[in-house]
Amino acid sequence: MGTFLVLLSEPERNREAAPLFASALAFARTVPGQSPSRILEADGLRAASFPRRNGSGTPIVTDPATGSWLAVAGTWFHGDGYASGQEARILQEFLRSGIRALADKLQGFFALVVADARQKAVHVVTDIVGSCHCFLRAVDGGLAISNSSLLLASLGGSQLDPLACQEFIATGVIYEDRSLFREVRKLAPACIYTFSRGALQSSRAYWRISNLAPESLDVQRASRALWAALADSARLVESAFARPVCDLTGGYDSRALVAAFHAARVPISTAVTGPPQSRDVLISKGLAEMAHLPHVHLHKQPAMTLDRLRDVLPLTDGEYDLVEYSRIQETHQTLAEQFDISINGSFGELARGYWWELLFPHTGHCRPLPAHKVAARRYAAGASDSGLFHVERRVDLVSHLTGVVERTLQGLAGRPNTFQMDQVYLGMRMQRWQGRIASSTNRIWPCLSPFMFRSVLEVALAAQARARRHSLLVRRMLAEFSPAWANFPRENGCPCLPFAWNNFYRFAPLLGYYGGKAWTRTARLAGLRGTATDSKEADSPRMRLWSQDAVRALLDPRSLHLSVLLDPAALDNFLRRSQNPAFAFGAQWNRLLTVECAVSALHEAGKRTARCV
Repeated sequence: MGTFLVLLSEPERNREAAPLFASALAFARTVPGQSPSRILEADGLRAASFPRRNGSGTPIVTDPATGSWLAVAGTWFHGDGYASGQEARILQEFLRSGIRALADKLQGFFALVVADARQKAVHVVTDIVGSCHCFLRAVDGGLAISNSSLLLASLGGSQLDPLACQEFIATGVIYEDRSLFREVRKLAPACIYTFSRGALQSSRAYWRISNLAPESLDVQRASRALWAALADSARLVESAFARPVCDLTGGYDSRALVAAFHAARVPISTAVTGPPQSRDVLISKGLAEMAHLPHVHLHKQPAMTLDRLRDVLPLTDGEYDLVEYSRIQETHQTLAEQFDISINGSFGELARGYWWELLFPHTGHCRPLPAHKVAARRYAAGASDSGLFHVERRVDLVSHLTGVVERTLQGLAGRPNTFQMDQVYLGMRMQRWQGRIASSTNRIWPCLSPFMFRSVLEVALAAQARARRHSLLVRRMLAEFSPAWANFPRENGCPCLPFAWNNFYRFAPLLGYYGGKAWTRTARLAGLRGTATDSKEADSPRMRLWSQDAVRALLDPRSLHLSVLLDPAALDNFLRRSQNPAFAFGAQWNRLLTVECAVSALHEAGKRTARCV
C-alpha cells in the first residue's frame, strides 16, 4: 500500500478519538486527494489504508477467526519464498509464530503494522535500515502511527521543530528521530514496537550491525557470496513482479545489479534519465544493447509551478526538496504506466567503501571515526546561509552533526573505522536521505533496492576493507561472473575491471577525467562562469517559480509561516537575493519553499476543519 494510519486510544477514551480519525481522513482526501481503500474501527483502535497513486498495494487484511489484522507499506519478501501481494500469509505466519519470528524472516523495504486481537496489542516492525519511514505521535488519550509524517501533523496542534527545520533547510536531510514537526517522531530501524491500551509497552531491536563480523570475508569469498545473493534477490523480485524496470547508468551499482538480474535470466527492462548526449545515457544505452534488454530513455522536464509542487507535497511530507522531487516524480509516474516495480542500485556503494577516503592514512584501523571531519566534509558540506535562523535558535551545524555522528556510532567502539563509517552511512545518509526518496516513491508505485536486502547487505558489510577499497569487490565480482559487463567502459572511460599489469593502459582516461573535474571545481571556486551557465541559471526552476504570483504571495515575509523561526532582516535579504539568477543558495531556497508549502497545507486544512465544525 501507499500509506496507512493507525489511531490507538485508551478504551475508556475511544469516543474522543473518533473526531481525530475523521479529521485525518478528511485531510487525506483533500491534500493527497486519496480515499482509503479500507477502514477498520474497534474499541481503542482505528486504522485506514490508502493505495499508491498507480492503484497498487494490498489494503488492510484481516483474520476472521481472531479479528486480528495487518497492514504493510513498502515491498517485502519472506524467507519461505513469498512476497508483497500475499499479506494474508504473513498475518497467518504471525498468528502461528509471533512477531519476533516473523520479523526475522522478512527482508526488503517495509513498515509493517499488525494488530493481535487475542492479546489486544499492536506491533510495528521497521526494516533493518529504517528506509521505509514510519512515524509516531501522541494524541489526546493515545497514539497515532503512520508512514506519513504530514498526515500525523494534520491531527492538530503541530509546531515546527526548529532543529529539524534548520537541518533540512541547510542540508536537505532531517536526522535521528526528528520530523519537521516537534510532535511527530520517526521510529528506529530494525525494531519491533509493541503498543497496548493506547501506549507504547516495549521496543526491541531484531537486527544490529554490531552483531556482524567485519573483515570476515576476503575478496574471493565476498565476491562469490555477493553475486549469489544478488542473483537470489533477482529471482525473488521475479516471483512477485512480472514487469520490473531497473535503473541503469554509467556507474558501478546499477551495472552490477542489472548484470546479476540478466545472468539470473530474470526478464527486465532498463531505464535512464538525462540529456541524450550525456555519458550516463550513452553508456546505459550501450549496456542495454549489448545485453539485448528493452531500454527506456526519459528526458522530459516537468513544468515548474506552485500547483505542481503542491501535488508532489503529499508524496514527500515536505521532507524532500519539492523542486528536485518533482523531476523524480515525473520519471516514476511515466514508468509506472508500463511496469510493475522500479529497481535501483542504492546501497551498492557500501560494497565499494564509500567515503572511506576520509579515513586515510588509517583506513581499516581499529580507531575512533573522525566524527568532526565526517560531519564537516560530508554532512554539512553544502552551501547554506546559516544566518537565516534567529540567533537564539541557531546551531553550529558542524558541531551539531558531529554529535549526530557520535550518537549513531554507539556500540561500535573498538571496531574498524571502516565498519564505523558504514554504520554512519547507513544510519544517517541511507536511512534519512535515500529512505526519504524511496518512501516518497513508494506512494507512487513499488520501488526497491536489492542491495538493502539483509542477505546482500550483510555480505557487503562483512567483506574485508582491502576487498572494498577502490571498488575492488564489485570489479572482481563482475570480472569473474559477468566479464562483458566488466569490460564495457564507465562514464570516465575506464572498464569495471580490477587494475592489473596487463590492462593498465585501459585506465589512461582517468588522467583526463579527473583533470577535467579538478578544472571545473577550480573554475567554480574562482568564480569563472561561462555564459552557458549564466543562461541556465536565468532559466532555473527558482527563477520560473519566482515569476509566478502565487509563489510571491506564499513567500511574502509578512505572512510566511516559517518566519517564527527566522531572523526578519536575514530572511528579507535572502528572499531579495534569491530573485537574481546568480544566487549561491538556490537549493536552500528550494527547501525553504518546501517547508512553507507543507506548513501552508496544514494551515489551510485546519481552516477548512474549523469551518466544518
